[in-house]
Amino acid sequence: MKIMDQMVRFQKYFFLATGFLLGSLIPLFGNAFNFILIVFMFVQIGMNRKEVLANLRQERKYLWAMIIFLGYFSLHTMIVLLKGNPVAEPSYGTFEILILNFILVPVYVTTFRSWLTPELLRRFLTYFCIGCFCINVYIFFALTGTKLFSDPVGTLNLIYNTRFGENRFVLGDKFWLEIQALMLAVSALISYFLIIKERQNGKKIMFIFLFLALLVFLSFTVTKSAIIGFLAGFFVLNIYLFKRSWVKVRYKLATVILIVLCGFVLLDNVAMYEARMQEVREEIENVRRGEFSGGTIVPRVAFIRESFKHFDEFGLWGLGVSTKHRIKAWFDASDMNIARYKNVGNIFLQYWVTGGIPGLAFVLFLFVAPVYRMIRKKKISYLIIGILLPFFAVSNTCVTLSWANSRLFMLLFLAMFCFYGDLFARLEEFSEDEPAFDKSSI
Repeated sequence: MKIMDQMVRFQKYFFLATGFLLGSLIPLFGNAFNFILIVFMFVQIGMNRKEVLANLRQERKYLWAMIIFLGYFSLHTMIVLLKGNPVAEPSYGTFEILILNFILVPVYVTTFRSWLTPELLRRFLTYFCIGCFCINVYIFFALTGTKLFSDPVGTLNLIYNTRFGENRFVLGDKFWLEIQALMLAVSALISYFLIIKERQNGKKIMFIFLFLALLVFLSFTVTKSAIIGFLAGFFVLNIYLFKRSWVKVRYKLATVILIVLCGFVLLDNVAMYEARMQEVREEIENVRRGEFSGGTIVPRVAFIRESFKHFDEFGLWGLGVSTKHRIKAWFDASDMNIARYKNVGNIFLQYWVTGGIPGLAFVLFLFVAPVYRMIRKKKISYLIIGILLPFFAVSNTCVTLSWANSRLFMLLFLAMFCFYGDLFARLEEFSEDEPAFDKSSI
């Protein structure tokens, strides 16, 4: 019994460490973390196989969706290879992604069931925000050195003009700007929610600092989809705030101040945003004239147009293992100036091309399942809805569930939303006289 208690204690510490790493290093070294999860799951099964199996049975419908799509993709691959002469060179990386992310990560999330509490969940979210803050501070000073202290105005202008350095290598691995912006949007929303929930003044000040700092970093990216997703989620959380009858007037006043600060921070470098809007207007005009030159709207329109020119190839069953090289062949032969790109810039279209109608349904299921379960149980979480909005917005402008930077991060959150939506709802229902977090619960 003592060993089991120690195992549960270790699980909780590992869960909290995962929160910090999810916001910091996992986006850079997610594949390495997958193998840690494999070892962890084997240890779990060896020590308490009955509980692991009970947890899996509890969420079997969700897990079966993952397994069925893996089975479909495997059958599709066998048929393509047996027929011979595939439309493009096969690439088998999707199998690794499906097994090590789409199946392993939800399986890991099921292990939280017997000990996860709203208090522990709140601490996990806190560590996630701190991790995101730390990695962005590192990136900021790696790009600027100590110039912030000698020339703050010039340094900030440099960061805005270079869009936080755009896509870059961080700690030896590629970090995509869209994913960095997505994580900043999500962590800013969580920190704002924690401001609402926190009762201790010291911690409330810490969360206000985190919120504003993450918001500043998000503004550095000048990434439209993430900022739009953040603003939509921010609106939802403010609906939650103003619906709570226990929220005092001073908190509502503080919210108005934070909203003003939010607008000020996001629009601090107005000239840069004006330049981006002018760029968008010019690209829209280029598309109307049939000229495909630009790096924002144009390539995404071109991805969709070029892909649907080949709808007869993927529309029903998808391209399977030939997807990667077939898309590259489409873009290389295109007259729309997209030869340098390798994916369709939209996760819903990407999985439609990969798995046909079943692939599109599979990705939609991941987003719809948490909302469906909330509605069915009549336990609505504003935080879940708020986070799903930037997930959805950014997934329409890049391949979030295909890139290693965001895949594990998103799948873990999506599984938590589906499995533990009631805990998120309970976290939001806490009254102001609720006892503080008890560290002895770990």
